[in-house]
Amino acid sequence: MTELRSVGSESSSGGAAVSARPLTLAAVDDVPVLLEGIRAVLETRIAIADYVCTATVNDLLSSGVTPDVVLLDIRLNDNSVPHQNVERIVSSLGAPVLMFSQEARPGVVQTCLSAGAAGLLEKNADADTVAEAIITVAAGEPWLSPEWARLVADAHWIMPELAEREQEVLRLFAAGLKTATIAHKMGVQDDTVATWLKRIRRKYIKAGRPASTRTELYIRAIEDGYCDGPQRQ
Repeated sequence: MTELRSVGSESSSGGAAVSARPLTLAAVDDVPVLLEGIRAVLETRIAIADYVCTATVNDLLSSGVTPDVVLLDIRLNDNSVPHQNVERIVSSLGAPVLMFSQEARPGVVQTCLSAGAAGLLEKNADADTVAEAIITVAAGEPWLSPEWARLVADAHWIMPELAEREQEVLRLFAAGLKTATIAHKMGVQDDTVATWLKRIRRKYIKAGRPASTRTELYIRAIEDGYCDGPQRQ
């Protein structure tokens, strides 16, 4: 994993960050009002050549824009997997991805960083910090707060590499579906689903994160971003 810069709440110059050139920014979040609010505060701090807002990564990739930085909400409402979103943006656009989220699970953040994200910025960050983070990753440098740097520094944490169909099975299983229902949805036999689940469990055991019970496998799915955990009301 790339060594990430630990940062405070102020820029190195003691004031608002200054961009050396106009930047093309893209923001992926399913809350349009939030995206426009970000643009409003950034325009007073960064020279912006273009600013594109989309609700999904698919929309971004089909927009034709070539951004200098992509602000990406880790948790979107289209059931996409966070680290796969990062991988798609990095491989398709070659742009640094700055995760912009209140995500509180170190495992999810770690997988996104391993997939190529340039860093994490919390949504409650002040405007100057947002501007400095964008300019920093646009210049090819990573960005992460000291708190998150400590949380994701666990060198023993490993995310198993699951095949695409295994990921789909895990999401459906974690959603509470029975084997027969999963098989019907995926157009396969019950035995095939059972085999995939056994394979998934073996991979988690090999990674040092056992998932022998349904509850444990559900927890692993949440930790690795394959599904959402219980939401507080």
